[in-house]
Amino acid sequence: MELKASLKEYTASEFQALVDKIWAVDLPKQDHDRLINHFDQIAGHPEGADLLFYPDDRFEWNDAYLVVHHVQTWHQKQGVAAFKPEAVPPAPRPSVPTSPVARNLAQVQAIAADVSASEQAIQAAFDIYAQAIQQSQIVPQPIPAQESSISVLEQAQHAALMAVNRFEFYKMRIEFARASAQSNLSFARSEQAQWQSIVHQINVTSDRYTASLVAINQRHRVLHDEAEVLLKSLLEQLIRARTLEGAGPAQAAHIVTASTDFLARRCDVLLENGSAPLFASQQVELKNAIRSAVAEFTWRNNSGESAGGRERAAVLQFEFSSRADTQVYGVSVPLIELVPLEGRDWHTLAATRAEIEVPFRLYSAVVPAKPGTMFKGLREVQTLSQVYLTSTPKSPVADRVRVRAARRGLQPHSFVLTVDDAGPLTIHWTAPGLQDASISPAVVEPRRLGFVYSSPLPILESITPEAEGPSFDDYIVVFPADSGIDPLYVMFRSRHEYPV
Repeated sequence: MELKASLKEYTASEFQALVDKIWAVDLPKQDHDRLINHFDQIAGHPEGADLLFYPDDRFEWNDAYLVVHHVQTWHQKQGVAAFKPEAVPPAPRPSVPTSPVARNLAQVQAIAADVSASEQAIQAAFDIYAQAIQQSQIVPQPIPAQESSISVLEQAQHAALMAVNRFEFYKMRIEFARASAQSNLSFARSEQAQWQSIVHQINVTSDRYTASLVAINQRHRVLHDEAEVLLKSLLEQLIRARTLEGAGPAQAAHIVTASTDFLARRCDVLLENGSAPLFASQQVELKNAIRSAVAEFTWRNNSGESAGGRERAAVLQFEFSSRADTQVYGVSVPLIELVPLEGRDWHTLAATRAEIEVPFRLYSAVVPAKPGTMFKGLREVQTLSQVYLTSTPKSPVADRVRVRAARRGLQPHSFVLTVDDAGPLTIHWTAPGLQDASISPAVVEPRRLGFVYSSPLPILESITPEAEGPSFDDYIVVFPADSGIDPLYVMFRSRHEYPV
């Protein structure tokens, strides 16, 4: 399904397919939210996405056709066409039963059919899950094969979770239908036998659903626990193999990639393999968190309210979605967010490989997650990657940052920087290509980062003597003068955090 820039670029049938896709709830939450936000932005209706989730009586059958009709009618009242004309006449709308008994019977039968189909989908997902567990017990030797084994098992785990979540979605739907059927029977003045039959059918469906849900949750827990034990063992073996072959995150060369689009205006996380880790809204939240922390540090330093010791503010936290990931990452921030650009010859500083004082710096850490607050399916998240901002003028930590020049890459409008450390790490900035805005109907893999959060008002906290001090690995990157790109501050994950 291609996401288009405006409502007028959709035909009515294409827009109806978008509504159907949203109501199907068969995507990871982030991609599902993306579709909802897209609907909200282009619908042009005052109610926006509320049309999907707070419908009036006209939408009681979850009929996407009625949503499309409602949007189209509203635009027609404004004197404009809502959609692009159809290339071919749309298929006729399915007939909807008109009598109350027929409508309720159709609804109850549809629920029973949907529950049955969802049960079959869960069984198929569980079979694939069990097969992945069995196959993963044969540990392959090459590192890529070990990484693939972990990824396949995680994907099967995720697919099973999504199937179970979809099945649980029917619980409230069945309860509402059951209450409605019972109410209709109580107040019906005619056709008592038909209403009684409807109540009987929804009760049978409800009882079957309840029993199935218990059995499904039990099997899901058994498969999950078995998979988690296996994934832990596989990860330990992968870490050992990487270390023995010199391919660990702190040993081997790595290439992280980023886009030159909005390079000097947005904050971002840098990862290997070119995956865009943050949504635009998350980039904005990270930038706002950094600005808030810088403002608070500046006020304290200038007013004499500083606590005297070292302080820090958490500006970003996240978890890597896959245990097979090398978890090499960096964070890029427009330098102007940390220090004024005026008054320095940045190109000369880069050419001489200078080191300069910067009042604010970023560093990484691994922190425990708050117990009982974060779950990925049935697994509780225990640790998170965290990025801190700290003020350096009155701090005993090293306060000089390396200034390095990015050279032009082989591709047009691309730039490259290789850092100084023992384990070579290279950043490739490239111009964004044509992005595929489509979402495959197949199962979509989770994004590489989860539980991404940047507080709008980060709290300054003291760095206690017991805590590890900051371990900085950061650079100021200066781009060619004719590129028109302002300097960038880049921080990399501390090498001490990588498991060995």
